[in-house]
Amino acid sequence: MSFDEKLRHYADQRISLDLDDGVKVNYGKFGDLLAEAKKVTGKKAE
Repeated sequence: MSFDEKLRHYADQRISLDLDDGVKVNYGKFGDLLAEAKKVTGKKAE
């Protein structure tokens, strides 16, 4: 799957972010779309 397809998939989900959740939680909502997800969240990209 290309980056554009992945981006569209996540954009279509209209994922809500809550700043009170923090970076780890919000970053993890985007799976492998963002670089270094495992380093930020501490777990494998979803």
